[in-house]
Amino acid sequence: MSLMNMVTKVAIGFALAKGMQKVQQSGGLGKMMDGLKGQMASAGGSGGSGGLLGSGGAAAGGLGGITGMLGGLAAARSGNDGAAGSLADLLSQDNPVEEPEPEQSAGLMIRAMIMAARCDGEIDDTEKQTLMATIGEDATPEEMAFVRDAMSEPVSAQALAQDTPEGVETQVYSMAVMAIEPDHPAEAKFLHELATALGIRHATVNEIHESFGVPPLYS
Repeated sequence: MSLMNMVTKVAIGFALAKGMQKVQQSGGLGKMMDGLKGQMASAGGSGGSGGLLGSGGAAAGGLGGITGMLGGLAAARSGNDGAAGSLADLLSQDNPVEEPEPEQSAGLMIRAMIMAARCDGEIDDTEKQTLMATIGEDATPEEMAFVRDAMSEPVSAQALAQDTPEGVETQVYSMAVMAIEPDHPAEAKFLHELATALGIRHATVNEIHESFGVPPLYS
């Protein structure tokens, strides 16, 4: 089973299912696919004014990880080629720690995307069909079972954070942001709970949102 490959497919599936016009109109989907495939292969071998929520502070989470992949996602989402470098720089700011195995990280990222997409209610049938069709190509039964299990598990920012080891907190949060257009109170609430449980500073949260071209979470 290669969950690293499934991260790519789930990310693209949500881009299509959620109708991310910036990705499609700018040709960013192709950039996303190329960038993700390159970063997955490498890993396997080794906004607007004001915030969606009020201000506050939290300790920084670990910032090691698959920075190039997330930078590519940011560039595709925002339609800005410079976003890739800025997000990669952001995720490399703090002292790195030893990361978990790539498959463990990939599983957490998949769960983060799916939980975020479900936090305002169940994924509708059209979105689910688009997602499953995208990820189903060449997927093994084990990979599909992992995604189906993630679709049915309770949406819990705390549970996801508890399962996240030191070193991939910001990557997991970034994938949750990537999967949605956070314009619903339930989405803002989920992202706040996840960022808080992961121990990510509010300023870092807002920088991640800016890199993805979505409104900041905190004012």
